Amino acid sequence: MLSVGLLGGFRVAGSDAHDWHELGPAARKLASFLFTFPDRGHRRERLAELFWPELDAERARRALNSAVWRLRKLLATQSESASEGNLQTFGSETLLTNAPWLDVDIWALQRFAAPILKDPLAPLDPQRLMAITAILHRYEGPFLDGDEGDWILEERERLHSIFVRTATITARGLGTVGLYHQAISLARHALRFDPFREELMRNLLVLLALDEQRYEAVRSYQQWSKLLKDELNVAPLPATRRVLEEIRLLDSGEAFEQLRNKLFAVRL
Repeated sequence: MLSVGLLGGFRVAGSDAHDWHELGPAARKLASFLFTFPDRGHRRERLAELFWPELDAERARRALNSAVWRLRKLLATQSESASEGNLQTFGSETLLTNAPWLDVDIWALQRFAAPILKDPLAPLDPQRLMAITAILHRYEGPFLDGDEGDWILEERERLHSIFVRTATITARGLGTVGLYHQAISLARHALRFDPFREELMRNLLVLLALDEQRYEAVRSYQQWSKLLKDELNVAPLPATRRVLEEIRLLDSGEAFEQLRNKLFAVRL
């Protein structure tokens, strides 16, 4: 199994990472592009212009040929690969095909997120929730963090939105089946990368309270509120302040159940 990470920067496991590093910056970007858009043909002329813009057309084509050849050899070192058949050139196009032995984090994120985002209120069983949670914890930062390019920025924004929305729904789902520890961990993980997402913060406060951590809920709110003031010079929204007050005033099973019901009152 070759595991490829693109969320947080390009990295490879299950292979000699040094060999992938030796590809050089342009070839690693080419590899990232092909892993991002598998199972579709890419015009070689466009790839050459995209990743070797400083070279004239002939030298850019030669650089592309060399990079594709080295990528093909690296993929072929995987025992499960179809020799050199996963990266092919057909006429004027180059294509990377998906394969069971290729584990790319953005592929997994999009595959698991799609049904959840399509029907965010659909109930999920604990086993499914835990599988999704494991995928979401693979998010280590923005897509190809540190790299630039129009296609990178577009994918970075799109994938970040998918991650945050899916994490919000999944944390809520974990809470509704009583998996508070996992829900809290996931909510905090998502807030690392989107700290001012108030809906997610409200869910975290509710989850902490349901897990009998009211003091931690109040402390987390105070720290987050200070961050909001320091970084954006704004105060929490009234809805978030109301959640905090409800947590402070929890004094009965009925109030506890009302707070729990807030996990369902999510706007996406």
